Amino acid sequence: MKQMECLLITGLWCAHPDKSMRPSIREAIQVLNFEAPLPNLAKKMPVANYDVHVPAVPPASSIAAPHVSFSSINIGRSKSNAWHMFEHWFIESKTE
Repeated sequence: MKQMECLLITGLWCAHPDKSMRPSIREAIQVLNFEAPLPNLAKKMPVANYDVHVPAVPPASSIAAPHVSFSSINIGRSKSNAWHMFEHWFIESKTE
């Protein structure tokens, strides 16, 4: 059971939507080898936000087709299956 918890939490840590919050390979291996403590993950999955820079629209005389631009795109509003499984496992493990 402890190995399963370690593997699941480390996997979720490695797949964190914010890449700056992901572990290095060395950190992940140390946790998997029980040489370092498990990380504290958020109880709810963080939402991934990706900002997309769109260059300024050129003058109308220099383009033939209409131009659509977006200042940012929000992606990742739905939870992954891994997070659903983790939440279910976490709740079940606390009730045992």
